[in-house]
Amino acid sequence: MSPGSRNAPLTISFARHEKIKKWIIPDERSAGFVALGIAQETGTPVVLCCTSGTALLNYGPAIAEAYYREIPLIVLSADRPPNLIDQRDGQTIRQFEALKNHVKQSVQLPLVNSTQDATLYNQGLIKMLTECGNLPTGPVHINIPFEEPFYPNNTEKLAYQNVEMEESESAKSERLEIDELSKYTKVLILIGQQPADPELNQKLEKLSENVPVLRFPLNNLTAGIELADLFIHQQENLKPELLITCGLSVLSKKVKLFLRAHKPKKHIHFDPAGVHVDTFQSNPSIIKFPLNDFLQEWSAANADVSFRNDWFSLEKKANSALADFIGQSDFCESQAAKKIINSIPKDSNLHLSNSMPVRYADMFGVKPTIQCFSNRGTSGIDGCTSTAFGTSLVSSKLNTLITGDLAFLYDRNAFFNNYKVPNLRVIVLNNQGGGIFRLIDGPSKLPELEEYFETRHNKTAEYICAENGLEYIKADDLNSLEGNLSTLYQPSPTPKILEVFTDPETNQRVYKELKTYINERIKN
Repeated sequence: MSPGSRNAPLTISFARHEKIKKWIIPDERSAGFVALGIAQETGTPVVLCCTSGTALLNYGPAIAEAYYREIPLIVLSADRPPNLIDQRDGQTIRQFEALKNHVKQSVQLPLVNSTQDATLYNQGLIKMLTECGNLPTGPVHINIPFEEPFYPNNTEKLAYQNVEMEESESAKSERLEIDELSKYTKVLILIGQQPADPELNQKLEKLSENVPVLRFPLNNLTAGIELADLFIHQQENLKPELLITCGLSVLSKKVKLFLRAHKPKKHIHFDPAGVHVDTFQSNPSIIKFPLNDFLQEWSAANADVSFRNDWFSLEKKANSALADFIGQSDFCESQAAKKIINSIPKDSNLHLSNSMPVRYADMFGVKPTIQCFSNRGTSGIDGCTSTAFGTSLVSSKLNTLITGDLAFLYDRNAFFNNYKVPNLRVIVLNNQGGGIFRLIDGPSKLPELEEYFETRHNKTAEYICAENGLEYIKADDLNSLEGNLSTLYQPSPTPKILEVFTDPETNQRVYKELKTYINERIKN
């Protein structure tokens, strides 16, 4: 909930309901991502409640992220009565369907003046709450106009009504002719972003002995081929005949480009919601039941183990080259990122901001006992800290966020609330700007690089920590980084922030040398 006057009836109703857990987050943009973080951890819908006007629009980035990540959020926005819209009344905009491009459905509830109105009101609510839980799950928007008075007097009591809800739609069963797949011997299993799934992990661990299963931090698998982004180029021998996929987006651009250029003969994608996407431009068959169900019956008995070994051999080369190079390199962001990722305590949560942190995790790999999260639905830097903060509010685990300086500064209001989450650690990679623009060919060669793309600055996280009562630690070389990483994970009553300073020019040079070195080792 974010404070306001027009949403006072909603605020008071929630505040006085003893069975509802509440959090008050003043900044609506941060609140949207905090709700996202809570929902991704609990797997249950989270309600957002705001006042009228532009407050609603500030939910936009988080709602778009939730839409593409299929995370259930319920937006309750208080509004002016319809007759005041576009009449130059204060704090009034066109709120109905303001989020329509990134919610499953929008509804405007009626002004409640009678029992009949209340019935329509409840029907609208039930419809939207049911839709939020139907597959594919995702955000819905309920716009609620209110007339004054907003506040109850001292003699009024609130009455809560139990309303029966329908069951959410279940996935429809579908038949897949498994025998037809036996003719494909070169099989690749690729899982997109998903939460940890112990049952699926168990099945894929066994399969990975015979079939290449690609393991990335964001698919939260515990076994499989890692580091594909480092070695997959134009190797014709890695082309699959059968591609089996499930999950959401895949981070690696190289993997996507490879599969688009080397299309499989058959691609089957498992999605109980039946959402049709064609990421690899291979015209997939969409199967509306879980991959788990398929793996109960499919054994990959005809799989060509040498195909899996080709993948494994290249991974081994890439891993060896990576270790050799990083051990000899100058102190830079790549070296620091590998050291940081290796230090993450087991059985904890790792949150990765967009831009370079999520790519470093993809490059270096993450321990199999760590669950990884990232806002890859829309891949924006806005809200990375607030999302990690939200997860920390409801998680019993230690939560570590690795983020860049711009993403951290952009979301500084993640700490603008009264909640101290002692299980949150934040590591800020400060290269004084948008360092990723030095690492991609286009902007890195332009005279406008520093001013228009990197946005060079001299800001640090120290003053944000001071104003919010957070413990601040910094490192600017390998020795101070190694020493402070152990300090970072010691118990604390508040979040701790470790800021790691690196030189952007050195980062650029070493990163390009690293890519060249690995490519040469892969060829030999």
